[in-house]
Amino acid sequence: MSQRIKEYWGKMYALRFFIWHLVKLDLRNKFRRSRLGILWTFLSPLCLTLIMAVVFSVAFKNDITTYAPYILTGILFWDIVNSSFQAGSYVIINNQFYIRQCNNPYSVYTLKTALGYIITFLIASISLLFWLVFINPVGILIGLLFLIPTLLIYFPLAWAGTTISAYTATKYRDYPMMIPLIMQALWYVSPVFLQESLFKSNEILYTWFQYNPITCLLNLIRFPFLYNSIPAWKDYGISIAFVAVISLWAYWIARKNGKEIIFYL
Repeated sequence: MSQRIKEYWGKMYALRFFIWHLVKLDLRNKFRRSRLGILWTFLSPLCLTLIMAVVFSVAFKNDITTYAPYILTGILFWDIVNSSFQAGSYVIINNQFYIRQCNNPYSVYTLKTALGYIITFLIASISLLFWLVFINPVGILIGLLFLIPTLLIYFPLAWAGTTISAYTATKYRDYPMMIPLIMQALWYVSPVFLQESLFKSNEILYTWFQYNPITCLLNLIRFPFLYNSIPAWKDYGISIAFVAVISLWAYWIARKNGKEIIFYL
């Protein structure tokens, strides 16, 4: 078992330049023939935040200067999750040319996709830094200090989500049509843009809010950047446990379907 794992990671390391080439190719193709190009990566969440902040600050009577960065951090994080479980559905299907021609592990393609999502997240986070310069410059320093441990949790989440979706969508073609409905439901019952006060009216909802893995994962970026504080150990513990479960699920799916997935292309 240990020898197999060693050989696997040795092959992944040997393919590191090929993986990086695929990451750059994905990013280049994403903005091909766009006038603004990569600028859309942080302009898009910023504009969406402004629209939502104006609408919901009126509806919920929130201060837009503090509510807008709350929404923005939710959008930045949710983009990783949503991309992994939705866009990640087509990773194996879209890379079937490489898969048919090269005897590389399938995880090469899920890995390069997850790396692309994390790079996009980092570029998009410039919009958050831009906003904080005016309302909470101290949060920039504290947030950057805790960004690395946060990324060490977000990255395996992105890779695991992409792996689960890639194998499931290749084998069951109804998955890409079903997963947007599930993600939309999670969007509305998680504090992506809804604040804690809205969940306090119901004890069950508030318990769900406190122990929802999405809440804890969001706190890893919100507490340092927005509140100038260290995320609670509970947030780290639940986040790591959740990512570990998702990662084991991804490993099981890849192990179970690795030899037969080629027949579904």
